[in-house]
Amino acid sequence: MHFRSLFLAALIGLTGSMSAQNVLQRTLNNDTMPNLVPNPGFEVTKKVQCAWTQQARKFNEEVMVDWMSPTETTPDLFSTNADATCWSHPARRTNGKASPHGGSNMCGLKIYGRGNTPTHWHEYLQVALPEPLQAGTRYVVECFTMRASFSNEASNNVGILLSDVPVKTRDCLPLYITPHVNEDRMVKGGWQKVSGVIEATGTERYLLIGNFYGDEATVHERQPEGERGAYYFIDDVNVRIAPAGMAVTPKPKASVPPPPKIKAEDHASSAKVDILNVEPAVGTRIRLDNIFFDFDKATLKTESEAEIEKVVDLLTDYPHLRIEIEAHTDDQGSDPYNLKLSEDRAKAVVDALVKEKIEVERLTSKGYGETKPLAPNTTEEGRAKNRRVEFRVVER
Repeated sequence: MHFRSLFLAALIGLTGSMSAQNVLQRTLNNDTMPNLVPNPGFEVTKKVQCAWTQQARKFNEEVMVDWMSPTETTPDLFSTNADATCWSHPARRTNGKASPHGGSNMCGLKIYGRGNTPTHWHEYLQVALPEPLQAGTRYVVECFTMRASFSNEASNNVGILLSDVPVKTRDCLPLYITPHVNEDRMVKGGWQKVSGVIEATGTERYLLIGNFYGDEATVHERQPEGERGAYYFIDDVNVRIAPAGMAVTPKPKASVPPPPKIKAEDHASSAKVDILNVEPAVGTRIRLDNIFFDFDKATLKTESEAEIEKVVDLLTDYPHLRIEIEAHTDDQGSDPYNLKLSEDRAKAVVDALVKEKIEVERLTSKGYGETKPLAPNTTEEGRAKNRRVEFRVVER
């Protein structure tokens, strides 16, 4: 039985002279219909952690009840029930400048910008509704949001999406899906309501909150202080039947995804293709032509840092990606010497990635010496092409 029918049935038992239908209509007119969102204020949790988890799986399985992260990014739970010394306590993290809109808890999402995450992450929250919305019925869909004081950007595009299927990805990339409700204005100051009225199709079963547009389509403004892009608190999410006669709000602008990532040729040079624009399919092999070593050594030069950072960004966007670092030499020198030099150079790149907090389990290194040339070793140009470091995707 659908929610409206259940509610009406309950009213029949509660009313005397006034018909249940009149009570229902009065309730609708007063906009006091019950909230259909489970755990709307994030008050029910499995655990309030002192610090934030860096794994979506832990957020989903060990922290929240009902709510989850649909991507591999990690929203944050803030609670006044945490110890006052914990970063998850709002007063500690915001120097007393923020508290939940209601109750003890609220969640936080990265909405815009690079901030202190390696790439341009957008974080999301998702919850399953008890049952699909009723086709042809209008619903108020809303949440409250506030920019965190430790956020050095303010932005728009805090949105709410209703989906017929759960969203789940194995990466940290933004979701380019046009939301049902979106705040087009810059969100600054205290708690603000993001709200709209939709007419349901009857398939809406899952609710998501976040920025469903790319950074290029997000209006932003640098703030006097802070360090992590545009970060917003979320609280008191609500979906309820709309009062009679309430108009449907205009649909938000369409979310336009970026062009598809390119399929790179084998041994494509990073000097010619952007690593972050390459589709990292299993077997993809990119030549890292901006990795440099001192002559006859396995010590990375400082000029390699930008290239290392790009590989870190790729591995961060795709947290299930595993790669092998492969190093090669020309034919100058003995076979055993070249093999050892290539092994040491491959390991040096892996060590640099681990230093940037990439899990060592996702990385392997292998030196091939002079056994896999790309060009004849008869010219300096050919030998230079053969002295190379590549990465190869081994698992996606």
